[in-house]
Amino acid sequence: MSTKVLNTIMAIVVVGMSFSCQSEEFQTSEDGYEYKYITKGTGEVPKEGEIVVYNMKYMNEKDSVIFETTSDMPATIPCNMQQWDNMGALYKAFKIIKEGDSVLIKIPTKTLFAESFRSPVPPFLDTLGNITFCIGASKIMTQEEMQAEAVAKSKGQLDKDIAIIEDFLKENNIAAQSTESGLRYVIENEGAGEYPLPGENVKVHYTGTLLDGTKFDSSFDRNEPLSFPLGRGQVIPGWDEGIALLKKGGKATLYIPSPLAYGPRGAGAAIKPNSVLKFEVELVDIEKVNQ
Repeated sequence: MSTKVLNTIMAIVVVGMSFSCQSEEFQTSEDGYEYKYITKGTGEVPKEGEIVVYNMKYMNEKDSVIFETTSDMPATIPCNMQQWDNMGALYKAFKIIKEGDSVLIKIPTKTLFAESFRSPVPPFLDTLGNITFCIGASKIMTQEEMQAEAVAKSKGQLDKDIAIIEDFLKENNIAAQSTESGLRYVIENEGAGEYPLPGENVKVHYTGTLLDGTKFDSSFDRNEPLSFPLGRGQVIPGWDEGIALLKKGGKATLYIPSPLAYGPRGAGAAIKPNSVLKFEVELVDIEKVNQ
């Protein structure tokens, strides 16, 4: 849990808000953390179940920035007052931050990692020092508002990615077919027999690259096809859809827009956020469902 909590905190992002970390004197809260307001917003504190979008940077006792969020990977935290009460001073501080506020929070390093991050203090930090957080809350949304915003962003990215794919196909004189979702594909060999059904286990050999040819993975290099149940969300959506277009022995090239791949988070060092992916795939086998 500790790694997940730390990664979540380090991913918190606000969209379109910046602030300077200078202002009044620190005060001490009833929960033991020190704080001071940089900017006081006109909004309200979050209510249970609402989604809060933050930005954050945190610094050591020498004011060296350890981490600072960006606008490239927006992330959100649901308001859960009971959970926040049990996760140390950092989360308790969230309870006083209203929409539009920017606040400095100072927490002893040892306490922060023990109670909020729940992991050992990294060796590059002084266990006797403090971590200072600069936190701003840019937006508070309901679940429905967050989902509507996510759909709108995904649609915009999909349109952009499809244009990129279409330009690539045209430049390389490739005639591809398309699906309603935005997947583009070229079938070199349809294969023989029946198409796989949802839930049936399929074995697939593949090579994955970016559109510029950078290879990030290949089952051929390991001489071991990937096995997974089709249509169960265990692979990216572009795979669930693309593999279903083949029969046993079939081969195809899939051009997958990022909303059907790894989206705004990317995957590893090679697959950056919102990357369009190209897969050369071969459906090696299908394990039919017993009737």
